[in-house]
Amino acid sequence: MPHYRIEGKLTEPMTDRDFIDGMEHGRFVQESHRAYCVLLYYSAVRKSEARRALREQFRLTPKFLVFEVKRRLKHGIETPPLKIPLKAPYVDSLVSQIEETREGARVFSFSDKTAYNSVRRVYHYPHFFRLSRITSFFAEGWSIAQVKNWTGLSLAALEHYVGLVDIDKMATSLAKKA
Repeated sequence: MPHYRIEGKLTEPMTDRDFIDGMEHGRFVQESHRAYCVLLYYSAVRKSEARRALREQFRLTPKFLVFEVKRRLKHGIETPPLKIPLKAPYVDSLVSQIEETREGARVFSFSDKTAYNSVRRVYHYPHFFRLSRITSFFAEGWSIAQVKNWTGLSLAALEHYVGLVDIDKMATSLAKKA
């Protein structure tokens, strides 16, 4: 778990540039660790939802990698499949990882501790991907219903993320007046 008392909890979302810089300069012990970070960044799934994913939960279309997350953790709702654009940076790394996985096997066969540590070395902690994706969806103007369908989160849980976006927008509007 992150040491919030020592480091402070991150509330500013990761930008696309931050993600790309981490992918280019971060230390990944295995290519599967890099692919794991790609899935977390674009999908905003929980670390365990990514780790338990089987090869059969992914399929390629001409433009998208489609991820059938299945029943979500914590409240068990099932969301529609997530479509990750194949053109997005580093998605090819994730596609390679999936293609190298045998039928019926987990795409990411490493332990929960390894999953956490592979993210920690480059991007602080796994939930930071979730925070970043959800707040960016809200900042881009996606509705609460749309983000709920993507994430499987309850309306009460989404309120926290909406609040973060509103504060950022308010600060930006103040800067324009100065």
